[in-house]
Amino acid sequence: MKIPTLLATAVATLAIGLPTAAQEADSLQVKLDKKLNESWVSHGGWVTDLDDAKAQAAKENKVIFAYFTRSYSP
Repeated sequence: MKIPTLLATAVATLAIGLPTAAQEADSLQVKLDKKLNESWVSHGGWVTDLDDAKAQAAKENKVIFAYFTRSYSP
C-alpha cells in the first residue's frame, strides 16, 4: 500500500470514529441541562447565568462566587 493511500485510510478511519463538533456540543448541552435540572441547583437559589449574576451583584452591592467546570460548558 502506498504511503498517500495509507495516510488517507488512516485519516478516514479517524474521522469516522470521532464525533463531530456539533455532536459534542449537543452532548455537552444535554449534560448541562441535566445538571441544571437537579434539585440542589434548581431549588438552591443559584444564578446560573453570569450576566444575570453580575447585574444582581451590582444591584445588591455583593461579590460573585463563581464555579466553572469544563465538563458542563456547552
